[in-house]
Amino acid sequence: MRTHINHVLSSCFSALRQIKSIKWALPAHALTTLVTSLVYSRLDYCNVVFAGLPNCDIQRLQSVPNTAVRLVVGASQWDHAIRLLCVHHWLPVKPRTEYKLCMTVHRCLHGEAPRYVADFITPSAAATARAGLRCDTSGSVAVPRTTSSLGDRSFAVAAPRAWNKLPSPLRRVDSVKHFQTPTEKFYLSRHISF
Repeated sequence: MRTHINHVLSSCFSALRQIKSIKWALPAHALTTLVTSLVYSRLDYCNVVFAGLPNCDIQRLQSVPNTAVRLVVGASQWDHAIRLLCVHHWLPVKPRTEYKLCMTVHRCLHGEAPRYVADFITPSAAATARAGLRCDTSGSVAVPRTTSSLGDRSFAVAAPRAWNKLPSPLRRVDSVKHFQTPTEKFYLSRHISF
């Protein structure tokens, strides 16, 4: 993963340097659009593989959104980036990874994900030993047992754990459209403190 992270960082910072060189000629909304499309798209591509990474790697990745939001608002490198991220409704790397995992689980549960991905997600109510328990209505999913930290990082384990951390009312929402915004707000309120 270190090689992949180095490549992502190099690619994102290269785009940020290029955007910074033309920043003076762009209106604020165009600058935000450029950063979102050229930097965040690279950071978000397959970002669910960042689940369970050590904090040192997450912090290295977090330097990209911190730099990006400072560029967009014209802040100095000493300004607190987490508050600026909150203002722009941009999640930090770790909660954004969990958010993407939850979006994928939601699609799996509602038949909108490919079968090879959906096979990893099993509702707790579908487990025969749990039939009739409270978890039938909570919307939780079964978390497979693992014996290693690498197993904990797999999609089959990390995604159900992220999903089960969501509040029960959010887990029961059927529509992706009605699930997306409240889930993002949940992660913003949970991971960004003032």
